[in-house]
Amino acid sequence: MKIISWVFIAVLAIAIITLSIGNKGPVTFSLYPLPFVIEVPLFALVLGGGFLGILLGSVRTWISDGKARRENRAGKQEVLRLKREVARLEQDRATRSENPANGSDHLLQIADTKHSSTG
Repeated sequence: MKIISWVFIAVLAIAIITLSIGNKGPVTFSLYPLPFVIEVPLFALVLGGGFLGILLGSVRTWISDGKARRENRAGKQEVLRLKREVARLEQDRATRSENPANGSDHLLQIADTKHSSTG
């Protein structure tokens, strides 16, 4: 997969270099309603437009993926909370298994309170 990406980058670099060498002639760039006119080489205009398109597409993707990033962050926080809960429960279980008498004391206390309140 890495070789494919390197081949793609090499082909893209060759295309950009060829475009830059072959299209050095100046063109007039203007934003019609505005009084903005500039003469730039054609390759700069094409490469600038491509760069602007990539930049705007990246910003749009970043904004549209905001909900997924937020849900992912919430999911990670939930996993961490559940891991802490599991660790706490395992620690409680280990403590009870070390001293089994403490685990049944509360049952005896409940039974004693039921018998003393009915009698």
